Amino acid sequence: MKKLRADFAIVAAGPSGLAAAITCAEKGYQVIVFEKNASPGGTANMGVGPFGVESRIQRASMISLTKEEAFQFHMNYVHWNVDARIVRDYFFKSGETIDWLEDMGVEFFGAMRYHPSARETWHAVKPAGGGVPGPRAASSMIKVMYERALELGVTFYFNAPVQGLLCDGSGVYGYRATDADGEEYEVEADAVLVATGGFGDNPEMIQEYTGFEYGKDIFNNRSPGVQGDGIRMMLEAGARRGRSTMEKIISSGKVPASTLARVVFRQPSALIVNKSGDRVFDETYIDNTAVSANVLDIQQDKCLYSIIDNRLLEYYRAHGVDYPNGVRREDPTVDFERIFGACAEEYSDHCFVASSLEEIAEKAGIKKAALAATFAEYNQACHNNYDDLFGKARRFLRPIDGGETLYCMKICMGAYGSLGGVQINYKYEVLNDDYEPIEGLYASGSDVCDIYAGTYIFDLPGNTMGFALNSGRIAAEHMVEFIESLEE
Repeated sequence: MKKLRADFAIVAAGPSGLAAAITCAEKGYQVIVFEKNASPGGTANMGVGPFGVESRIQRASMISLTKEEAFQFHMNYVHWNVDARIVRDYFFKSGETIDWLEDMGVEFFGAMRYHPSARETWHAVKPAGGGVPGPRAASSMIKVMYERALELGVTFYFNAPVQGLLCDGSGVYGYRATDADGEEYEVEADAVLVATGGFGDNPEMIQEYTGFEYGKDIFNNRSPGVQGDGIRMMLEAGARRGRSTMEKIISSGKVPASTLARVVFRQPSALIVNKSGDRVFDETYIDNTAVSANVLDIQQDKCLYSIIDNRLLEYYRAHGVDYPNGVRREDPTVDFERIFGACAEEYSDHCFVASSLEEIAEKAGIKKAALAATFAEYNQACHNNYDDLFGKARRFLRPIDGGETLYCMKICMGAYGSLGGVQINYKYEVLNDDYEPIEGLYASGSDVCDIYAGTYIFDLPGNTMGFALNSGRIAAEHMVEFIESLEE
């Protein structure tokens, strides 16, 4: 067994662990990071960019949102049902963190919105090869952060999963790990940070902690290796279990997220019904996928059905879709008939093409009579230019009543990943069942992210990656305070 010693030992090299490692190393401390994967970044490599308020980028674009306004908006959104100090410290640091990343060499495309009524807090990273941001753009940020950590002397061990924490009567003083060759390590440190990204790749843990069954009533993103290891080892060390949720969004179920045609069904001009054939919300909210996920959550089988016809499709071709996608900027109507037709063959329980409303109801399993009544009521509202049921905006009231072909996609529950797992205080100290800190043990990122009260806040986009980065930095600062108190 190899024995190592450092001032700080970090579990996982995702955005939170990297931010913490750099912060500690910038202050002159020795840092060791063990990562189970072969490279750094974790789920962040799939993302676009982090949240920030009052960054240099926003000020240069004359975006007027203040930290105070964002904080109050967020807290009212969650009805103050989260730790206000954690949110406050994160929001107030977030703009400076964007500047910190820029100074490090990270290039941003700009501050963007996720949907039309959102604020410009999403700092999209410029892709490594240039062009506009999209999925995986943030991997270039991870590369810069990793290189900065190496420059500062941080030591990394990859393909080396941590097996458990080292504990004694007074707290945590390190961890055990094993590399790909079977070599065992015992790492001692004055403080340990766990930042393993939650349990989004662990169906059993998802069901135990949140009640969702993967592949049946939730189709969440599964970043390989995000198995809840950090949460497990902290609970074994005496941590108090915290509130856990899935970061709920809408999903196309079995249909791959890369299928651009699915964007056509996430438009407010579509007619969206449940299995009973009823409209259940104002379709205008479909693009705020966290809010529309809440609508899904209370439906039979946690699903909805979005229906368009070929006339609406041609309208989109002529005028563009109602809500352009901030990440996928291509035209989703291009070759739509062939692409969606192939989906209807391969995913016949999620995608449906028919020449009549009765056939759509038959294929999708929607109640026929109720669907027919809903269509008649909805199309009358479109012709009257007034939605008496939900007050849907007039500009999105377009009849679906005369096309030769109907297209329908099943909308399912999805999630970016899991949120929360163990209880912390605002210093990111892990707490025991008596709400007392476990000395030397800290946690950050999705393992502890409990700032949404069940509904991710797309109105201030970039939040999960932003929380990962900022919680790592803030936790590191408190770890430094702790280690310096030991020296006094």
